[in-house]
Amino acid sequence: MLRIPQPLTPPSICLVAPFAPPYGGMAVQAQQWVDQLTAHGFLVVPVRANRRPSDVSLWSQLPGVRTGVNLARFLRDLVSAFHCTDVVTIFSAFFNYFFWVTFPALLVARAQKKPVILNVRGGAAEAFFHRYGTILRPMMRWVSAVIAPSGFLAQAVERAFGVKALIVPTMVDVDRFPFRIRDFGRARLLAARNLESLYGLDVVLESFARVQKKIPHARLTLVGDGSLRLFLERLAVRLGVASSVQFCGAVPHVEMPAVYDRHDILVNASRVDNLPNVILEAFACGLPVVSTRAGGIPFLVDHGQTGLLVDVDDCDGLARGVLHLLESAESARAMVYKARFEAEKHAPKRVINRFLEVVSFVLSERSR
Repeated sequence: MLRIPQPLTPPSICLVAPFAPPYGGMAVQAQQWVDQLTAHGFLVVPVRANRRPSDVSLWSQLPGVRTGVNLARFLRDLVSAFHCTDVVTIFSAFFNYFFWVTFPALLVARAQKKPVILNVRGGAAEAFFHRYGTILRPMMRWVSAVIAPSGFLAQAVERAFGVKALIVPTMVDVDRFPFRIRDFGRARLLAARNLESLYGLDVVLESFARVQKKIPHARLTLVGDGSLRLFLERLAVRLGVASSVQFCGAVPHVEMPAVYDRHDILVNASRVDNLPNVILEAFACGLPVVSTRAGGIPFLVDHGQTGLLVDVDDCDGLARGVLHLLESAESARAMVYKARFEAEKHAPKRVINRFLEVVSFVLSERSR
């Protein structure tokens, strides 16, 4: 446990992250952090790291120009925000995001001598560290603290750089997700991820086709959008399940509690992942989970206790997991009570208090 001297006045915090729209895990988390820190009385200055989809100006249609203008705007916003805040926290994904967002933010913070808390995110971190470790190692000395939402990422950071990452869990506002026990006879399945290869929606569809052979009235809803939508719609037709699959597109996060409430099982087939918001939200509202054990997911889902885990790309295993829950209601009910208890460990107050311990520690170290 950190020993924290209490500051006389709350520090001001700059939070650099992607924000919705579009809706993704980091964007949802970032907005919750801004809302909760503000509710706790802190001045929070958010800096948006992603371009708004509503930007339809001429320059936004020209790839080379667009990149330059976006970077110039981002740097301008960083300089302005860092100037009026005490500490910077950067939500950092990896690969392209790191070079276009994290690295420029670190440079500006270093130039302005601002303490930085690096909030590492994403299931691809370990591969990125392995590939670019030589470049990253000096940069890790520029940050005052590293935080991670799971033991999976904390271990990856320590293995790559010998730096101890402090765990600040992913946040879920459990009060927004009413808990209830499902009627598993309805067999309404939900997959809520962006329609991209790393989230394995093709595996979800293949698995659903197997489930429907056993339970013809089963239905599947896909929430999310992405580059594979047309491919997945055609796959559903080829598998003969198109009439039982609904593609909803992107849904604002504020509407997700109602979406969860209409379904009976959450199916997740990630190929690369860390600690998905969607699983925590399912835990909170009593939606049993069948997932692949990609990346950090086993650090969240205790197989057989809070959900079921199968190997990545295991269509048969995913289908068996779904069928087990549908056919063994007592087992499913036992899991969801344990899962709700796990979700409560990620309640906003706990997460924010832990983060503020890190902020206070960083500022106290800096004042020495």
